[in-house]
Amino acid sequence: MLNRFFGNNFHTHLHIFGLCCVAAGVPFNKIMMSLAMMLIVVNLFIEGEFKLYFQHLKSNKIYLLVLGFFLLHVIALLWTSNFDFALHDLKVKLPLLVIPTIIAAKPITKTNYINLILASILLSTVTLSLINFFSYHTFFSGETQFNFREMSLFTSHIRFGIIISLVVGIALHFIRKSTGNKLAFILVIIWLTFYTIYSQVISGWISLLLVFSIYGIYVLRRKYKWILLTSFGLFSVLFIFLLSWLFSPVIINKDNYADIEKYTAEGNQYSHVFGVVDPETEKPIHLYVCSKELKREWPKRSNFPIDSLDNKGQSIYETLIRFLASKNVKKDAVGLSRLSHDEIIGIENGVTSAVMNGVMERLYGIKYQLINKSNPNNHSLLQRLEYWKTALEIANKNILIGVGTGDVQDAFNSQYERNESLLNLDKRRRAHNYYLTVQITFGIVGLLYFLLLLFNFVRFNYRENQMIGVIFILIIIVSFFLEDTIETQTGVTFFGLFYGLFSFKHPSNNDIKLEL
Repeated sequence: MLNRFFGNNFHTHLHIFGLCCVAAGVPFNKIMMSLAMMLIVVNLFIEGEFKLYFQHLKSNKIYLLVLGFFLLHVIALLWTSNFDFALHDLKVKLPLLVIPTIIAAKPITKTNYINLILASILLSTVTLSLINFFSYHTFFSGETQFNFREMSLFTSHIRFGIIISLVVGIALHFIRKSTGNKLAFILVIIWLTFYTIYSQVISGWISLLLVFSIYGIYVLRRKYKWILLTSFGLFSVLFIFLLSWLFSPVIINKDNYADIEKYTAEGNQYSHVFGVVDPETEKPIHLYVCSKELKREWPKRSNFPIDSLDNKGQSIYETLIRFLASKNVKKDAVGLSRLSHDEIIGIENGVTSAVMNGVMERLYGIKYQLINKSNPNNHSLLQRLEYWKTALEIANKNILIGVGTGDVQDAFNSQYERNESLLNLDKRRRAHNYYLTVQITFGIVGLLYFLLLLFNFVRFNYRENQMIGVIFILIIIVSFFLEDTIETQTGVTFFGLFYGLFSFKHPSNNDIKLEL
């Protein structure tokens, strides 16, 4: 309709502009995403090509699969009892219906339009990563940060890590396809790779490794198979070594501590307790502990009472003990005096290891959980294991059609009670595995349908040589093992946008010239 006043392509340009805003808003701002979606929907209604829209929707089989999945949520209302949660869940999942529908109804007919959308999320993600990094390093706040979750100011650090991985894939795509200067995209890849490693998000590491692996296979599979096979072999050896190190038990022989010192330099008695093991030193954490001296000296270094909680909700006293153990020093006045001001602040913020950044800090944290399993609270891996065990129990009891759209959390709450779970009430969450969530919600029938949806999307994009589509869905498939990725607005919008963008054959896969 408005084409008569503003030119033949006005509605198309507005459509692309709205999608660019959705893409830019995914890592950054929920309000921006919502307003952009409203703009696109209103634009389609004003354009009014409803017959053409319907023809496009009907002919897009990949879109029809995601439409069916959303309708499954509606159908599962028939056997739900918690309608308040069910309606909230449908509201959160609305982008899963809206975004693929508006993209499938008005497919993008020019490669450069698709590139603009991809460039929008690339620029937004790079900008946000810089803001996060500088904020974390006190350039903006003036305060030292020690919680790596603070490196994601606007969205979940886990989802941001997944988005970054896809953006690296987009940059690789532009390097492979673009006829222009590729240096900017190379710098983007280097920066985002550093950021991902530094931010210590395990799912981000896995997703990024997946992206490089897919791209390496794609590029090397024909001419350089020997490089591919050698790299695969080396990675396999490294991976096996890492798993062996992580899962190898640490056995403490008390006979080795027969002559252990009993008194501090001041003459106060040490407490020696065997049991909890420090992953950095592979020694018992609670050896050489003099609580009398620690309680006397700690107030001289910190305003946090030693019997209070740190900023992660953990006991300050236990955090201090673990930190001193990781430095392999005694837990007395002398050991405490060796801590720097930054290390004291780190303890206040819940840092338990003297290895305060980098890959090894995260790996030591995982190993600590694997060798000290008595209490799952505040340990992400142990909590997930508890979530998965509980989810499997619920799924087995509701194997055919599940519990319905609104009853998932209620089912978890009941099962936690029956199991007398050690998890605190505020830690009793859902599956953190979307396959289990689908199984619990819709039963085995719903899970099989969901797997069919994913399989067909992979097959379609592989057949059409759309590498970004393949990278996107494989990142999503892996993330579903560790997270309920599309249970939040950011996650479901991210999924809906790229599912829609790669649900149809793109107009061209020839070399491109990116015009911003």
